[in-house]
Amino acid sequence: MKISIAIPCYNEKNTIEKIVEAVCSAPIENKEIIVADGCSGDGMRAVLEEMVSQTVDRIIYHPIKRGAEAEQ
Repeated sequence: MKISIAIPCYNEKNTIEKIVEAVCSAPIENKEIIVADGCSGDGMRAVLEEMVSQTVDRIIYHPIKRGAEAEQ
């Protein structure tokens, strides 16, 4: 059985690599890691494309801001 781990993120360019590294090193066999960027505006897409994409199974880029922050 494969375990899917979803990491939602928004404006986390300074911490996303450490977060993904921690999830990757978790002692869970047969896992897939999915990062979902909530339309960050801090340059996180470049970090995801250049650094994180080689480590995770999938990255989802939302074209509009969603979630609790979007309703404020």
